Amino acid sequence: MKLLVLLMYVLSYLFIVLRPNIAPVTTMLFGLTSVLLVGWMNLADFSRLVDFNTMFVLIGMMITVSILKERGVFSAIAERIVKLGKGKILTIVTLVYVSIFFLSAFLDNVTTILIFIPILLYICDISGIDYKLVTANAIFFSNLGGMTTAIGDPPNIVIYSASRLSFVAFILYLMPIGFLIAVATLVVTLRDMGRVDLRMEEKEQYSTPSRVLLMLIPFGLVVFGMAFHEVLELELGIVALFGALILMFSERKSFQEIASEIDWDTLFLIAGLYLLDAAIERLGLFLPLITILKPFARSVLLSVGVLWGSIVLTGFLSALPVTMIMLAVVKKLILYGASTKLYWALALGVGIGGNLTPVASMCNIVGNNVILRYKNERISFGEFMKASLKPVLTGGIISSVYLLLLK
Repeated sequence: MKLLVLLMYVLSYLFIVLRPNIAPVTTMLFGLTSVLLVGWMNLADFSRLVDFNTMFVLIGMMITVSILKERGVFSAIAERIVKLGKGKILTIVTLVYVSIFFLSAFLDNVTTILIFIPILLYICDISGIDYKLVTANAIFFSNLGGMTTAIGDPPNIVIYSASRLSFVAFILYLMPIGFLIAVATLVVTLRDMGRVDLRMEEKEQYSTPSRVLLMLIPFGLVVFGMAFHEVLELELGIVALFGALILMFSERKSFQEIASEIDWDTLFLIAGLYLLDAAIERLGLFLPLITILKPFARSVLLSVGVLWGSIVLTGFLSALPVTMIMLAVVKKLILYGASTKLYWALALGVGIGGNLTPVASMCNIVGNNVILRYKNERISFGEFMKASLKPVLTGGIISSVYLLLLK
């Protein structure tokens, strides 16, 4: 039985890497089969196997972002950024990168990429800047921003729910280091672009009314509720879902109307991975690795090992699956006396490693598809790695120093 479950586990990851379009289906199928084989499958156990707090956070944020997008909130923000840049190319690029970073911290980073990459491609067309470098860096800032909060991207949501660390703790421990990496990357990126003196034609009028930006108020209240959910004695998933339902009510949206905006593939992929991990843990298949690492549980270098292991694995297996694999090991090591900073090492590792290749995260895949639509060519695997290798190594080195200094 162990060999059969392990085979399904390996096959699931092969489908994720080689056939991502059907990976959510195969992962859920293999996950259900695995827990059936280990005798852990009944409806009473299902909520113990799948973390519904994570699922509710994802569903709530997906609904919220879809409503804000439909009301033109993100387009309005993009217009204001271009206006603020006063037509100066490098200033606008800098503002776009900074906006992508901070918006991705609290919103779906795929949405920020869909909004801002067309703007960056237009800037590249009129200035002659290499669009592959500019857009690859935009994707980097999006992944980096998503790494800095508990709700920034699916891997962090999973880590948050498993670690039981607070929403504020994620911001306090990850936002400063994420911002430092972003600044270092921005300096190198602007230097690589060289001096660009061209200017964009400024528009005097903007079509999006200011009242659209008022839609950010209810979203801000949701984020506020998340920050203080422990004081309110509410799970993060309940806060996210409650905020989404209020927005749906205010916009008179039915579940049928909003269903198409929910990324069901991601939800089923996560649920399937939870089931696979439950089966693997039940059979003790991670025990040999945990036994090897157990003597190093109190070593200061363990967090650095988790960081770089996550960076490399994420580059080729994708961020979410690697998070699920590493999390099972990290939780056991913490029980054996390892520091909880292993959670920060994992979050940093998958966040930075998610930029290594064009298949390392959903944001990379979607961003490359947008470029294909506008330019009729993708950023190749080699070109993407060439553009991202320097930021990834920079981020990894800065994070290593940070983890060694962190108590």
